[in-house]
Amino acid sequence: MLSVGWIAVLVVNLAVFALGMMLPSMREDLGFGIEASGYLSAAGWIFKAFATIPIALCVAKINPKYVLVMVYLAAGLALIFQGLAANVEMLMVGRALTSIASAGILAPLVPIKISWVPQKRMTQINGIENCISPVGQALGTVAVTSMIAMLGGWRNVMIALGTVMIVVGIVFFVVYREKEGHEFQKSDAKFLEPLKEALKLKEVWLLAIGWPGTSLVWIATYTFWPTYATETLGLTLGEAGFVLGLFPIASAIASFISPSITNKIGYDKLMLWPWGFILPVAYYGMLQTSNMAILCLCSIVAGFGAYAFVPIAFTTLYKIPNVKPRTVTLGTSCILTMVGVGSSLGGTLAGILGETMGLYKAMAVCCLSPLIFGILCLFLPEKGRRYQERMEREGNQ
Repeated sequence: MLSVGWIAVLVVNLAVFALGMMLPSMREDLGFGIEASGYLSAAGWIFKAFATIPIALCVAKINPKYVLVMVYLAAGLALIFQGLAANVEMLMVGRALTSIASAGILAPLVPIKISWVPQKRMTQINGIENCISPVGQALGTVAVTSMIAMLGGWRNVMIALGTVMIVVGIVFFVVYREKEGHEFQKSDAKFLEPLKEALKLKEVWLLAIGWPGTSLVWIATYTFWPTYATETLGLTLGEAGFVLGLFPIASAIASFISPSITNKIGYDKLMLWPWGFILPVAYYGMLQTSNMAILCLCSIVAGFGAYAFVPIAFTTLYKIPNVKPRTVTLGTSCILTMVGVGSSLGGTLAGILGETMGLYKAMAVCCLSPLIFGILCLFLPEKGRRYQERMEREGNQ
């Protein structure tokens, strides 16, 4: 069940991050300009941000099986709609609908994981899950050119991705199973009650306020660094693409191995707050030199740090004593909502500041944003392996 959901995550991330590679063909085909391209990019984040919590609230009232099937099918139809777009307005609507559907992929998987995955394996499973997103990002920048050539255009790529999502929805409907003793029971609580429960947790507030600082500079870098690198640092577009292409590769590796590293260390917070202070240095380093070796190193560190904390941070909510699955679902959704807000601000803020103070100063300011995450994570309670072992020993006494 999780594997099918992760395929959906891969496909949606590929489609979202393929936009940059598809834009030249889209603009030539539909005849729109740079400003419309910016709105097209922003639509992929802002609609996702504000659809996450409403979809998660539905999970308390509707079986996750049906929520996810509807989400997968809706995402598939929205991708196909983009492929059939006759103008930029249809393309915008299709991208918005894709983003709204993609907002419902991760949160409804939470109760499934709580039912089937032992808590000791939860961080590892979250690591695998969060590894999928950067893999999709990498494919969206590296493989999409070949896909366009092989399938005969960006429209056919979108239609093909949409078809895959529809198949995913059908397969998930067939393979879905509920664990005995964990059958879905519709919540009798008021519709907003799970959200209110989630908002009582300080972990949700600390992560929801701090996390956007890392996504802001991440998207600002993805959006504007290639331009800065070619116009100011003197790199070719190919060189800039190579440097930035290392970012999602490092992110995928980080998501996969950081749970094991954290478990060995025994302290979750050591994989959280330090990155808030390391990331500004790595991002800022990408503005300072045209030396390819140093740029590649900075990109790898930034890419690794952008995702190293992700599975650990998400698992923090699962480790809260006596927390209800619906509360974890809504807490996760609150965090994802704010991550989306940070992502949408990344390109917007850097663009506005770039107009007034220049691209270098604008991106330098954005480099400071992860500090918010680092500082707030210092106040998270420690729930790592050593803490869990101590609780078990005290419970056995």
